[in-house]
Amino acid sequence: MSRGIIAYCKRVIAAEKAHPWRQQQQIYANHPINYIFCNSTALFSSSSRKSSSLHNYYIRKRRKWPIQPYKTQWDQIFAFRLAKQNFKQSIRKTKTQLLSDLINSFSAYEVNPTPQSYHLLFKILIQKRPSNRHDQIQEILSHIEKGESFETPECVFIDLIKFYGDTNMFNDAVELFFRLPSFRCDPSVEVLNVLLSVLCRNKMGFEMVPRVLLKSQVMKIRFEESSFGILIKALCKTGSVSNAFDLVNQMVDEGFGLDQKICSLMLATMCRQLNCNVGDIMGFMEDLKKLGFEPRKDDLCNVIRFLVKKGKVMESLELLKQMKMNGVKPDIMCYNLVLDGLIHNRDFSRADKVFDELLVLGLAPDIYTYNVYISGLFMQKKVDDGIKILNSMEELGCAPDWSTYSAILRALCEAGEMDRVTEVVNEMRKKRVQLNPETYELLIDGFISNGDVNGACCFLKEMLDKKFVPQRTTLDNIVRWLCELGLCSKAVELLGEAVVKDVLLCMAGTD
Repeated sequence: MSRGIIAYCKRVIAAEKAHPWRQQQQIYANHPINYIFCNSTALFSSSSRKSSSLHNYYIRKRRKWPIQPYKTQWDQIFAFRLAKQNFKQSIRKTKTQLLSDLINSFSAYEVNPTPQSYHLLFKILIQKRPSNRHDQIQEILSHIEKGESFETPECVFIDLIKFYGDTNMFNDAVELFFRLPSFRCDPSVEVLNVLLSVLCRNKMGFEMVPRVLLKSQVMKIRFEESSFGILIKALCKTGSVSNAFDLVNQMVDEGFGLDQKICSLMLATMCRQLNCNVGDIMGFMEDLKKLGFEPRKDDLCNVIRFLVKKGKVMESLELLKQMKMNGVKPDIMCYNLVLDGLIHNRDFSRADKVFDELLVLGLAPDIYTYNVYISGLFMQKKVDDGIKILNSMEELGCAPDWSTYSAILRALCEAGEMDRVTEVVNEMRKKRVQLNPETYELLIDGFISNGDVNGACCFLKEMLDKKFVPQRTTLDNIVRWLCELGLCSKAVELLGEAVVKDVLLCMAGTD
């Protein structure tokens, strides 16, 4: 204790001898008023001595700089900027020797090129694409590998791998990936994912994926969920759903979460395969559910579409009911698919129930819904009911299109009500619904089948005026009918008009 006090007193005395003005400041702090009036002269003289000593200490011959001026950081930055500017000016003239231009530009200012400088070289070669770009890239890579000692960031190699993928140089991309450790680069899963995305673009690159995966384990790159996603999407693109499902199982076993989007993609891919049966689809969906997949509305809609295509309409109707029981509200597309399947099977009673059900649920029928349901009414010879729905469509916010009118015109032609056909055509023109070649063909065939050749000729002339090319059978039928009726002059006139408008030439060109 006493030794510590003695040491402290010695330090205080030494400080007072070195800086006597500190003692005066302490006195001023204890007795400020007396000190000002009694010792003002001493204070002034002490201050003068202090200023004089400081002035003498910082004169030029005693001034000490911490470091030399040419070793400051700002000087290095300025030299690097000048070197970079000099390099940019040099490459404006020629792009054949970028590496030598870079080295010469930086050595002139006694600075070393940075990894970003080499990254700039690769960007120039990728964007400008000179004729010898491949040789220059290899030369720069060799120089970085053998002549530099910095740790190369993997963003440099990511750009190069993308470039190799765009030019279908898959072998070069794989070789560069294998050489990453020689560039003092610690690769991560990011560069692996870029390489996998490049290789999965076509079959030739996809065959190299197993070798890359084995090498990535040697390079101690951890396979992540994003990597699984790239491979699963590629397998779905090729239709290998079973292999994709094996990868999903492996992903779950390794502790990764189940990606709902990937499961939806696999299920949609499975539904698009024509060689699958209903049991395969339903079993595959159950296997996905065991892994934790929860089918959404779009997923179930894809399954319903598959069932309808396979003619399993009752199974699709059952799945529609199961959706509602599970709390998934079907959209109008689901109902359209089921409704189309029921009408195609001529199950009109269930079709009516499905149509009423979607209205009760508050779903707004779209144009496809109306076209399907109206066609079902016409199949039942309920033409008046179909026209009633046609008239109420616009009030419900859904304007009929040419498909709707074509269905009505076909039904009226089959029923032989040609006067009503003319009324519907006039209504179409009032609403500015354009008649297409298919509609004209339908009208011409309808008037010919009902013995009204004049009406057919009127629509044929209108079709020719719009530069539409009729089918050869349509023109042959009209000419044959005119000749049978003894109107050969009119038939010749019609053929002459077709020749003038180059319709026959167009028809000959399509044969």
